[in-house]
Amino acid sequence: MTEDAPSETTAAAEAVSRNPFRVAGYRVWWLASVVAGTGVGIQSVTVPLFIRDRVSEDHRAAAIAAALICGALPGAALALLGGVMADRVERRRILVRTYTVAAAVSLVYVALAGFEVSVIWPVFFLAAVLGSAGAFSNPARQSMMPQILHVSQIQNGTIWGTMAFMATLQFGGPSLGGLLADLFGLTTAFATEVAMLAAGAVLFGRIATDMPTPTGRSVRHDLAEGIRYVRGNDSLLGILALTLLPGVFFMGPFAVTVVLMVEDVFEASDRYVGFLWGSLGAGIVFGSLVISFVRTRQRGRMLTGCLFFGGALWTAYGFSSALPLSMALAFAAGAAGPAIFINFAVVLLQENTERQMMGRVMSMYGLAFTASIPVGYAQAGVQATLWGPQFTIVSSAAIATVIGLFAFLLLRPVNRLP
Repeated sequence: MTEDAPSETTAAAEAVSRNPFRVAGYRVWWLASVVAGTGVGIQSVTVPLFIRDRVSEDHRAAAIAAALICGALPGAALALLGGVMADRVERRRILVRTYTVAAAVSLVYVALAGFEVSVIWPVFFLAAVLGSAGAFSNPARQSMMPQILHVSQIQNGTIWGTMAFMATLQFGGPSLGGLLADLFGLTTAFATEVAMLAAGAVLFGRIATDMPTPTGRSVRHDLAEGIRYVRGNDSLLGILALTLLPGVFFMGPFAVTVVLMVEDVFEASDRYVGFLWGSLGAGIVFGSLVISFVRTRQRGRMLTGCLFFGGALWTAYGFSSALPLSMALAFAAGAAGPAIFINFAVVLLQENTERQMMGRVMSMYGLAFTASIPVGYAQAGVQATLWGPQFTIVSSAAIATVIGLFAFLLLRPVNRLP
């Protein structure tokens, strides 16, 4: 049984309070995002721990970075194709299939950890498979919003949905994964990941979405049309350009160095890898909750400004050698940076994009983000190997802070958006 998308009349009536949870399909979509995000979030901790336990100290940073790159590159390479497919195939079907694949991959990790396999080469292949699945699931999941909700509900729906997904992806999932790995071992943590991803596939399958109207055009034509559409809109182009920054200078360096920070700088147990991820995620949740109640006509300027303020906080995090202070700074950076950027970037893209182009535009957003992350992993892996994790965080965040300041002052096509 599926949850029907609202009719125009029903949605209009339910939109009076601007509360997306009045729509049954949205409630299921939100729960599916929470469950699936938890599964993906667990993996952000378990895979680096799996590698750490099997690689010498001198090569840990490079091996972790290599695995992360293997996961990110296919996602970047296939992102535009994923957007085209989201505009051609029923989005529910895409999500069911991709999360089923993700659950199957995680089941392989259960076997690797359970049998205490000492080699790490399978990790690189499995990461590539998961990255490929994400290229199709992300634009499909984000593009469902205008089909489920009335236009007046989209901002709150996007914020609450992004908050839920990011909370579990970077807070609930990592915290749970680190705790399970510390208390019960990696096999249990990977098994929990399998259950979450499989449940996400089942829940997404209950949401009814429109069948796209066949266009009779080739995939290449649709790709080119999407690129021309974005190139002709300076505001969309500016948002997508800014989306390159968080992956290169914030998320990439954090993901590569968090295990090294906990072990080498803080000298703490594995559970604190999850807690540091959790602090960042909790900040994103808190910031998202705050902005969901804010009515502003300055969302474009807030989008550019958060890169500056978030960068300053990440710089302070890199200088800290005290675990409680670092957790507090990660929380603050999440609230002032990703919470604002991710939510407002997605909302502004959705509000300024025609419905028939939604999948392709959201895939370009995914491409900008995922293509930047391998660069972040690579530069952070090199820096961390040569100069250590703290230098890596500080140098990366400082560059982003300067770029964010220039964007705040000069990037008019984005700053003018209400």
